[in-house]
Amino acid sequence: MLFPLRAYLLAPALWMAFGMAFAPDARADRGEGSIEISFVGSATLHEFEGSVAPIRVATESQTDGTWAGEVLVPVASLDTGIRARDENLRAMLDASQHPEIRGRFRDVVAEEVQRSAVLPFLLRIREVERPLQAKLSNWQQDADHARFDAEFDVSLAAFGLEAPRVLFIRVEDTVHVTVHVTLERI
Repeated sequence: MLFPLRAYLLAPALWMAFGMAFAPDARADRGEGSIEISFVGSATLHEFEGSVAPIRVATESQTDGTWAGEVLVPVASLDTGIRARDENLRAMLDASQHPEIRGRFRDVVAEEVQRSAVLPFLLRIREVERPLQAKLSNWQQDADHARFDAEFDVSLAAFGLEAPRVLFIRVEDTVHVTVHVTLERI
């Protein structure tokens, strides 16, 4: 269950990084691409992993030269490969009332993000929104394309979530999210 949460959190960071990849070039005011999200969590007896179906993303340059964007991750797309765990995850996230996890990027200065390799964003799960930072790596860029990875951790407790328990098996609080971002100038 932790994996899907991390996946949702990571998507916004990747999207934001995409916009920043092209920011130094004045002709780049929009970008589109896709992100692939995977996550890893721990439980009492084992680690588990999951993923999210690829998500299309877009970024946009603002009039002040900063970048903005939003990533919406459908809770229904979280997949750990075990149906019962996925159902518990969706119940924990209250998918019927909150079908998406949202990542928002605002006032992103591309040069600062590239220099620091850190991308700040706001992650919203259910009714709780928290600021997070993704660490960027594996940056590859040419005139029209950018690829990079983003990683961050999500605390379930910080979002008011209680991980499901099955008998004596308990999911740990922190989920590690990895996002692979591919962007193209449009």
